[in-house]
Amino acid sequence: MTMPDLTSALDLLDLAIASSENLASEPNREDAANTALAARRRQNYFSDAVVVAIAGGTGSGKSSLLNAIAGRTIAPTSPLRPHTDEPLAWIPADDHAIAAIVETIGVDEVAIHDDGPNLAIIDLPDLDSVVDSHRTLVESLLPVVDAVVWIFDPVKYHDPSIHLEFLAHATAYEPVFAFVLNKIDRLDEGEAEAVATHLGVILSMNGFSDPTVHPIAADPPDGEPIGIELLVTALNDTLIVKRADRSKLVQDMLQAGRRLAAETNAWRGTSDDAYDRIRGSLDDPESLDAVLDELGIEGPMRSHIVASREDVAEVDRTLLSRAELAAIVATLGVVCTDIAHDEPENSP
Repeated sequence: MTMPDLTSALDLLDLAIASSENLASEPNREDAANTALAARRRQNYFSDAVVVAIAGGTGSGKSSLLNAIAGRTIAPTSPLRPHTDEPLAWIPADDHAIAAIVETIGVDEVAIHDDGPNLAIIDLPDLDSVVDSHRTLVESLLPVVDAVVWIFDPVKYHDPSIHLEFLAHATAYEPVFAFVLNKIDRLDEGEAEAVATHLGVILSMNGFSDPTVHPIAADPPDGEPIGIELLVTALNDTLIVKRADRSKLVQDMLQAGRRLAAETNAWRGTSDDAYDRIRGSLDDPESLDAVLDELGIEGPMRSHIVASREDVAEVDRTLLSRAELAAIVATLGVVCTDIAHDEPENSP
């Protein structure tokens, strides 16, 4: 889906809401406005990439994980660089939605890829740092990313500065969390299983209902990274949910517009002659009621016409708004159908 398509649909729904004043009920207009607001807040999600933030403490291996997923060095790693002080984004080329997210949250260091997995990754500053801005950045990201990979190492995985001071207060975002135990190459199989199990227990004590811990080795001294492909697959599964979510939101927008039009019986074409009959019966309430009955005009629109019958210009504006609303919602239907047809048929 391209951003102009979504923007067009949002603009049309806004126009439908504006045109429905005095025509549709306030609850339906409010529902439509809320749907439009939700779509505008989330339109940066509508990319065919999964936006992932990597969070963790000092030395947990955030940058090494980014490099392992990318298959090359994107973020420098070195004993001389024990702290990640500035965020780094690795994003798909020509993805304007992702670029907008990165710009909004203030990430200045950006690397572009056009041959990597369908992921946009933000390597965050160390969470166990005393710098308050690091935590503020993470908190601002939670509502706008598709997934957050919380990476732990076998030495500091139980660090209370992350568990008690941050994760325990962020359980509302559990659906977007993925927990990773890094550096399992430094443990034997039994030790790795024991640490992963203990980490899961700690996360449950934090308030997470069903934490899963992915064991990986992002940068083993000898050999290739371990567990990265399985982690990427799990992250890409998020895209299936993401596509279903945006499809539902587009459908919600279309249905909101259609409800506004339905209240005016706008789908039933009204000839100029019928409008002339409305104007000609404004002096006679009984005749006006009969004409409105024949046209199937009920609800707020009918009440407004009856209340405005001494003001022909206002009645004309109301009738024009009805025709305009019908045309806008019809166009909204075309745009939403085009968006639906643009959806990828296959999962990633």
